[in-house]
Amino acid sequence: MNIQETKLVLWVSDLAGFARATGSLDAMSLASFCDEWYRACGSKVRSAGGRVVKFMGDACFATFPEEKVVAAVDAAVGMHEMLVPICTKHRMMIDVGSNIHLGIVAEGEFGDDADKRYDVLGNSVVHLFRMGGGVGVRISEPVYRSLPNEARSPWEKHKPPATYSLSRR
Repeated sequence: MNIQETKLVLWVSDLAGFARATGSLDAMSLASFCDEWYRACGSKVRSAGGRVVKFMGDACFATFPEEKVVAAVDAAVGMHEMLVPICTKHRMMIDVGSNIHLGIVAEGEFGDDADKRYDVLGNSVVHLFRMGGGVGVRISEPVYRSLPNEARSPWEKHKPPATYSLSRR
């Protein structure tokens, strides 16, 4: 078993309005859209120093090294601009929401030998997915505290749990 405990930046981006916008698409049109979305997410995550863990329907779950907090936040903020040309091409009205959390996880390869896959597990992953949904970027208290002081001003605190959302002024 090659599993270790480590502190990572956890990141999920999910499409808001996806089911409504894609409900009438045939399978190949849906696959084409998702393939473009997955490729764009993968590119954005990798260019910011992260790793895609998995795609889950209309969501992308990724991790970043602990020292890449700012890069992960910047990548999440840039997701909307990345999605616009894809939505325009496919004539869809969809936006994106992202959650970012910094926490301890068990990471490694899980499963039997034939289907072993990299994954991360733990309460930090649960916290990430409980931070809320919908359009916008949400960061946890540990992420907020890891940002440089000059990068904290546009964030508004919400409770409970303490989650910050980027205000659009």
